[in-house]
Amino acid sequence: MAFIDDTIEVDADIRTVYDAWTSFEDFPAFMEEIETVDLVPDDNMHWVAVVEDDLIEWDADVVENVTDESVSWAAVDGRETGKVTFEKLGADRTSVHYQLEYDPKAWEGKADAVRRWMNRRTTQDLAAFKALIEADAQVEEGVE
Repeated sequence: MAFIDDTIEVDADIRTVYDAWTSFEDFPAFMEEIETVDLVPDDNMHWVAVVEDDLIEWDADVVENVTDESVSWAAVDGRETGKVTFEKLGADRTSVHYQLEYDPKAWEGKADAVRRWMNRRTTQDLAAFKALIEADAQVEEGVE
């Protein structure tokens, strides 16, 4: 198994950050290689991604969702589990702690590509999430 553990701080209130993170269908807006995340009943998600020119699909379940605190998920086939926790640092500042455990060998025989993708996904996607939320917060405040 491989592990990823990363934290960012976002200049936005905790509700805005939590709401954005739990809008799963909007993930392609900040996750570059995610094509779609489709919600199906009972907190299930169908993911489609392009990993080094290969299309990969998987299903995951939201296993816990606590408003303004955390959301955790698990791939139906066991290839990954993850959790994001949110901590209020101030009125307009939130810590986002991302943890992922995954089995590179379970990703359709693309272990090396998935390792590279997961590390890139975490670093770039968290930075893109922060930029998107902070830009949206500035627009809402009338600052451009």
